[in-house]
Amino acid sequence: MIYVVLGMHKSGTTLVSQILHNSGINMGDDIDTEASYDQGNKYERASVLALNKDILGLSDNRIIDLEAPDTLQLTEDQRARMQAIIQRCNGAYVDWGFKDPRTALLYPLWASELPEHRIIAVYRSPSELWVRYRYKRIHYHFRNLSRAWKLMKRWCEHNSRILAYLQNTKADSIVLSYQELMTSDVEFNRLQAFVGKTLDDKRDKSMYRGREGAYPLLRTAEWLVHKQTGDTPEAIIGQFEALRRVH
Repeated sequence: MIYVVLGMHKSGTTLVSQILHNSGINMGDDIDTEASYDQGNKYERASVLALNKDILGLSDNRIIDLEAPDTLQLTEDQRARMQAIIQRCNGAYVDWGFKDPRTALLYPLWASELPEHRIIAVYRSPSELWVRYRYKRIHYHFRNLSRAWKLMKRWCEHNSRILAYLQNTKADSIVLSYQELMTSDVEFNRLQAFVGKTLDDKRDKSMYRGREGAYPLLRTAEWLVHKQTGDTPEAIIGQFEALRRVH
């Protein structure tokens, strides 16, 4: 079976991929399972990451500045690369998958080429992400409002698109709350049941560094994004929660 992990950056996609990879579902070639997240191990398939960046025209990893594309299309070369990745992995592994947060913007392109697969979507509140994105040095603090607005916009873009995929796909899917995954066994057991095999629990509470908090800048950014797009984190999280109850 093929597993596609979807989620915004810093939302738990690496943890989910790590759990799957250490449980016999290959999530990338040449992954050093002894290396930690802080050492740069993101449990990503390098070929998928490179292709996604090429499709999006990215030369770096600054996702917070990347606006979601209005249209999606592949060049013939990109389609051939995608088909080659799928063919090679299908030939090498019984169970495999990939995670790259950029796939949240590109999943329909992958879905058009993938055979039968399953989706694992993981979400995390923007207030938990803020501690990872805000500027902490005092001479950068004046730029934090712009930073908060960009984060809120990217969060809504990524997660609203994931919701649209889940609501329109025929693939089996599960929605996970990163907060619940890190604080109780319920989500881990749901994931285990979805995959249908015993999973290696790689959760480490010391890695749960972001906690929800009251951040006035985020509330201001949320108001600005709502005025511009009509999206709100509360509504998006509510839809995720509704899907969690269904599956």
